[in-house]
Amino acid sequence: MSAYRISLRAGAAGLAASVLLLCMGCVTDGAAPAAPRAAPVRHVHEGDESPPRDGRAALPYSPLCRTTKCIALTFDDGPGPYTAQLLDILGREGVRATFFLVGDKPVHTYPDLVRRIAAQGHAIGNHTWTHPVLTGLPEAEIVRQLTLTQSALQQLTGVRPTLMRPPKGLTDARVTGAAKALGLAQILWNVTATDYHNTTTELVRKLVLERARPGGVVLLHDVLKWTVPAVPGIITGLRAAGYTLVTVPQLYENMRPGEQYPLWATPAATPAKPGLG
Repeated sequence: MSAYRISLRAGAAGLAASVLLLCMGCVTDGAAPAAPRAAPVRHVHEGDESPPRDGRAALPYSPLCRTTKCIALTFDDGPGPYTAQLLDILGREGVRATFFLVGDKPVHTYPDLVRRIAAQGHAIGNHTWTHPVLTGLPEAEIVRQLTLTQSALQQLTGVRPTLMRPPKGLTDARVTGAAKALGLAQILWNVTATDYHNTTTELVRKLVLERARPGGVVLLHDVLKWTVPAVPGIITGLRAAGYTLVTVPQLYENMRPGEQYPLWATPAATPAKPGLG
């Protein structure tokens, strides 16, 4: 094991213990913390039952996106062997996206790509250390998964993430508490091509354009070889439909740690489907 990994794990272990003490007192929307292994919040997909409506206020869109047709492209599970190609495409098109990175093998295998993502002005989020379903883990492990990735990304980019995406879009009160204690807003999605099932470039492009809506957060995966080639057509199609492509931090303003974005109370939202996320 490299000295980098040893120092990272040692430092993160102490931080995780401290954060866990904070999380034990965390609450969500005024409710008491859920018991261990509480049932996860599952986000249904169009065609399933209606999404839950929690009655909270409308999404806090940024001033730009309250008056402009905005949409945010997000990419999960990287960096990977196709991420450099994706960064070339985004650079040529002048588009900034949001990347939710997995801390262990992807980040350690492609540290230069992590730095390049940051240098090109893309937003970077925490997608856990090893991509487990967080709702099935003990609270201490939830904290460890997020803390290790926070430390790795900060060491590589000099910036500590303020966004996280729970793998498969599954979250509960304990995940929310850990995210809140670590200063992380939970970013889900409301547009997906389900590119982990739909494995042709043309179908991925077609589904994103069909399902796009103002204020959308699009879920894609830069680790899938058929997805990255779909991106030029997605960008062209979205722009032709009048969209402005933004990062998640550009889409929303004043995002609160622990809170989920998008909220399913939004009338136009297509709820997320648990999947590869």
